[in-house]
Amino acid sequence: MTRPLIDLAKALLNATLILLALCLFLGWKLMAATEGVTANAAAIADRVTPLHSAVASLQEEIASLRRTIEDGAATAPPDRLAALEDRLARLQTGLSEMRRLPQQAAAEAARAGAAELAARLISATPGVKPDGSCAPSGG
Repeated sequence: MTRPLIDLAKALLNATLILLALCLFLGWKLMAATEGVTANAAAIADRVTPLHSAVASLQEEIASLRRTIEDGAATAPPDRLAALEDRLARLQTGLSEMRRLPQQAAAEAARAGAAELAARLISATPGVKPDGSCAPSGG
């Protein structure tokens, strides 16, 4: 009587360890893919940073020019300066959106990897339907 229970306990432990090893392997693969995406995102962000600082300095320069013109030291059409400031503000907004792109790409890659991991686990587990519900037992 005790021999079958011991064998059953060993089989349960063995299956649990195999499933744990599979989960760890797939998690490791997911993290490796995420690290690659994060590295690419950091490279993209590094390219955007100089553009951002250049735009900020240009905005400061234009604001200084506007103050000079308003003080009467020079003459220039204010509507032209306003249009230029508007274009710079739109450029600044575009740069801000570009800065968020790497984070969005990393989040999407993580979601896709998690979905693939879940699909593989479900397909490898007997008795689980593709929608995640349990299949009725045959007994």
